[in-house]
Amino acid sequence: MARLAYFLAPLSVSGHGTLTWPPNRVNGSMANAGSCAWDDCIWYTDFVEIPGEPTVNDEEFRTFNVKVASGARDFTRKNPWRAPGTAPVLGRGCGIYGGKQDFVEDSSGDLLGIHPPGTDGVDLPAQEPTQWALGSVQEVAWAIAANHGGGYSYRLCPKGGNVSEECFQQHVLKFAGDKQWLIYGNVTQMGESIASEMPRLELPLIRVTEGTFPEGSEWARNPIPSCDMFSQADCEGLPQKQYISCAQAASGYDVVTCPPGSIQFPEPYPGLSGHVPWWRSGLGPMTPQWSTHLMGGSAGLPPISRGFPFSVADLVQVPPDLEVGEYLLSWRWDCEQSTQVWQNCADIQIVSAEGGTILP
Repeated sequence: MARLAYFLAPLSVSGHGTLTWPPNRVNGSMANAGSCAWDDCIWYTDFVEIPGEPTVNDEEFRTFNVKVASGARDFTRKNPWRAPGTAPVLGRGCGIYGGKQDFVEDSSGDLLGIHPPGTDGVDLPAQEPTQWALGSVQEVAWAIAANHGGGYSYRLCPKGGNVSEECFQQHVLKFAGDKQWLIYGNVTQMGESIASEMPRLELPLIRVTEGTFPEGSEWARNPIPSCDMFSQADCEGLPQKQYISCAQAASGYDVVTCPPGSIQFPEPYPGLSGHVPWWRSGLGPMTPQWSTHLMGGSAGLPPISRGFPFSVADLVQVPPDLEVGEYLLSWRWDCEQSTQVWQNCADIQIVSAEGGTILP
């Protein structure tokens, strides 16, 4: 059966991941985190496979079906994370609105007409650039709406030249240190915001450099495990609509945290797992991810947001030998569960003096 993207399905989410810091060109923010409140995480490539054999087979770096590395039950073997950076993408490195879809829906099934389908993220209006000093260490962050596992990298491309995926591949940033953090966004408890009360949670950075493209480029494994309710390999051969629903059920759609014994890999903290969890939110009813319903019926009030309520923050090293000037930062997430690559871009100004913009 051909590989399928898990995008349109009953109770589907309108996006699956987004760059939240530096501020991207499409409303991604630390406050909204994985709620994908507007058009921030609908920029991606779908229905893509790696061109060769899988190069990421070590269980430590895998995120789905981690104990199977070959054979018919290895259902992720052609998906992007199995050879990071090799799966081809649509557009020029900042994602395409709606991927290959002819239309884009929100979580209620309503059409989203924010951008024409097929809009290239490179062509969106530039934002106020975040300043990064040559040779400095800077914080970056992204958030998960639907957890497709895999891993990600950050890349730069000068804005003055030919912005393209190939240009971004020439400037893959290295991660600094061996830690990353979870930073909570717009979380409420009994209707009151508690985001400021939530601590940063420190995690070990799982860095991947073998089998990546360009050769030796640094990627980080997605630190949050999805669920393993049953093997997604059991969904193979089903018609597309049933396959999508089956794959989502296998991963624990609408499960707030994975049940004991059904986690793809060990949780970084107890309870930090899931595929498309839901949480109480201060977001209003005009945002696509806002909902009062779960698969089992009414969710009650306050309303819920789908996705993870935190961003995954990393430190990256700014090369000391870049030319000063304006750049685009591209975040690329290669999925393992699905045949998708998610991308966003942010505007960066490289300066020579020490300093730069610090995460608020």
